[in-house]
Order: sequence, then structure tokens, then C-alpha cells
Amino acid sequence: MRDFGVCDSGIARLILTGPSILGSTDLIDTLEEVKGLGFYPSTSTFVIALVAKKCMSKQLWDEKVDAFKKWGWSDEDIVEAFRKSPHCMLVSVNKINLLMDFWVNQLGWDATAIVKQPKVFDSSLERRIIPRAAVVQYLLKKGLLRKKASLTAPFVVSDKLFLDKYINRYKEESSYLLKLYAETLNLAHTRDKTDMI
Repeated sequence: MRDFGVCDSGIARLILTGPSILGSTDLIDTLEEVKGLGFYPSTSTFVIALVAKKCMSKQLWDEKVDAFKKWGWSDEDIVEAFRKSPHCMLVSVNKINLLMDFWVNQLGWDATAIVKQPKVFDSSLERRIIPRAAVVQYLLKKGLLRKKASLTAPFVVSDKLFLDKYINRYKEESSYLLKLYAETLNLAHTRDKTDMI
């Protein structure tokens, strides 16, 4: 058990102290299953994958798989995304559907693009995805982004890198892009405050 590595999010502590995992009779089977999926026991992603497999009922796991499939993901896509970012199976079914609905129905983008960068699911729809999508859509409409540019990359980079790469580099458009980004971001913060009232 000491090969779990360090996990900043405290999930390692949950693994080591959580009776639902350590008390489980099939822990060894799950450890082997997670290793079989390509996770290395010395990494924090191994721990997250183990938590996802052990702390979730089979029914809930299947509901999440069904949610991804509803948006066009295959079994292989789900396994690939889980390998890249096991957090994607820890988000709620509701978040999967909300994010995919926005991505597919409002942006008109292919849902399978997220398979390559499932960290998108770690982001807030209101505070990151929607504001950044407004910028990306504008850049695409104006032909300022390459046709083969990754649609997911803008959503997983740091705020500084996003501003540098998708706003400030376009000198003539940067003031409009910054205003567009700020407006959609402020709208998200306003919604957050109203939700707390």
C-alpha cells in the first residue's frame, strides 16, 4: 500500500483511512483492475482511479458510462478518457450532461473531442468553459484559429496562458476579446452571488 504516492487533493488519505475501501474484500481485485487499465501505483492518478472504482456503486458507474455514451462516446473512448484523467468519472451525471449539452448543442462541437482532454470536466461550466468558449467561438468565426487547432486546449490551460495565447496575441482584436471574456466571466460571478442569496 505504500506505493500510492502523494496526492495533493487528500485522496490518498481517504484511501488509507476510508473503511469502505480498506475493509473491502475485493480491494486486491480492484487494485489489479486499475493497474490493468494502465495506471502506475506510484502516481496520484492511480489513487484517484482507485477511489473512482471503489467509492462508487456499480449502478452509479454505469449511469455515468451511459451518460457519456448518450453523447456519442464508445466504451474505448470512456476507458481512454478515464486513463487520461480519472476525475472525469468522479463528476456527477448532471455535470456530464450539462457540459456535453453546452459543447454539442450550443457550441456545435464534436463531443468526442473531449476524449483527448477529459480534464475539461474538472472545470466550472459557468466560470471557465462558457467565458473561454465565447472567445474561442469568436476566433473561429474570424478565422484566427487554425482549422486543426485543438478545441479542448483553451479550456485546460492556466488563466495566464489563456490570456496570452487566445486574447493578447491578437493585437487588433485583443481589446474586444478581453471585453467579451470579462463580460461572460462577470455574468458567471453574478449568477454565483445570486445563487447564494
